Amino acid sequence: MSIYDISIFDLSDLRRVQLESFTEFLCFKLGTTARKLQKYYNERLSRYGITIAQSFIILSLIEKGPSNVKDLAARLEIDSSAITGLVDRLEREGLVTRQTNPKDRRAFLINLTEKGEKLGQKLKPIASEFNEKIKSGLSKSELNAVLKFFSVMEEIDSKGK
Repeated sequence: MSIYDISIFDLSDLRRVQLESFTEFLCFKLGTTARKLQKYYNERLSRYGITIAQSFIILSLIEKGPSNVKDLAARLEIDSSAITGLVDRLEREGLVTRQTNPKDRRAFLINLTEKGEKLGQKLKPIASEFNEKIKSGLSKSELNAVLKFFSVMEEIDSKGK
């Protein structure tokens, strides 16, 4: 572990403390890894004119069918306002439509168009392949450790709300 030799003196006893570099913090490493994964995935999706976040909306609609913005936001763990912007772009591309929800006239259901459905069928193997590529570099115990880490992060997040 790299530690910068930064000296901080406690005025009461002047003892020396070494601080980790911020680049060694788990939150920093997680953030940089997430950005690298997004970049890789977005490069793969650029030929289809969509981003990773837009692909997750399409994949969610394939899995769950028509959904309102609130449900998509909860499922993808993205703010509703961000989902609205993503859906706006998908709608402009002719990949989704908004229809009045028959159960709640104040809300809209987001539906895939035929074009969106066809694109979704192309995205599923890309997403699966990418997921397998990530998992292939890990042993079963390493994968379990990663999944445990995600579980701990979820727990921390739910306690913070």
